[in-house]
Amino acid sequence: MSVNYYAFGSFPGGSAEGEGLHIGQEVAGRRFLMRAHPDRNLTTMVQWMTFLRQPHVEIRAEHGVPYSAGEMEETIRARETASGRRLEPRWRLNRPGPNYHTDSEGVEFCTVEFC
Repeated sequence: MSVNYYAFGSFPGGSAEGEGLHIGQEVAGRRFLMRAHPDRNLTTMVQWMTFLRQPHVEIRAEHGVPYSAGEMEETIRARETASGRRLEPRWRLNRPGPNYHTDSEGVEFCTVEFC
C-alpha cells in the first residue's frame, strides 16, 4: 500500500483544482521517498520544509486528508513503525542512479515523476 502527498497553494502547479505539487510517497515497510523538483530548488529536506511551512501552502494526502507541515515532516523522517518495526531504505541495494539521491540528512529523493 502506498500514499502520495501533494502541496497546494498560490504557486505554479498548486491549484486546488489540479493535482498539486508532488511531495513524495509513503510505502508500507519502507522509508518515505521525496520527489525532488530541481526547477523549483526543492532537492533537500531543508528546502522542502522551508517551502511547506509557508502560510499559503496546504498539504494533502492523495485521498484528501490534510496534514500540517509538522505532521508531514514526522512522516518523512520516520524510521520505524508505530509498533517499533524498522522501516527499510526505499532502495534495497542503496545504489543511487542519475535520478536518485540521498540528502545530507539521509532523506531519499527521486527527480523523475513517480506515483
